[in-house]
Amino acid sequence: MPAIFVNYRTGDQEAVAALLDHGLSYRFGSDRVFRASKSIAPGSRYPQELIAAVRSCAVLLAVVGPRWFDVQGRDGRPAVEDPGDWPRREIAEAFAVGALVIPVLVGDTPRLRPERLPEPLAALADCQHRRLDLRTSHADLTRLADELAALVPELAESDTAVRSR
Repeated sequence: MPAIFVNYRTGDQEAVAALLDHGLSYRFGSDRVFRASKSIAPGSRYPQELIAAVRSCAVLLAVVGPRWFDVQGRDGRPAVEDPGDWPRREIAEAFAVGALVIPVLVGDTPRLRPERLPEPLAALADCQHRRLDLRTSHADLTRLADELAALVPELAESDTAVRSR
């Protein structure tokens, strides 16, 4: 099962989620990084696959860009307010199982504030974030991968950066 779960909201920074997936997969192996559109096989029942992957991950990277609060659900309200919203459910599940949750703020996205988050996600504002800017993406991704390798022993064991030194 994956050690890293890449959580993102459709309509807000899917490309950054893919960048994280590609960079971290290169460094730790594709099987160590879960991103729904890559990791769930055609015909699989995605709700069960998502929940199983979150429950087994060591760390969830919550990609938060400038539109994260603005993306609307089917009812026209902000998607993050919907208890059935998948990114919200994934983050809440990660907190419930004790996974390390790291907000990855894209570009100049402001820090999260607890009053903007629904109660099940309020703790996300207290989690130390990392920033990923496309202008400095290589350095930002290298720093994040180095930190993940230091925090998660199973990632350190599969780290290609260590083996190539």
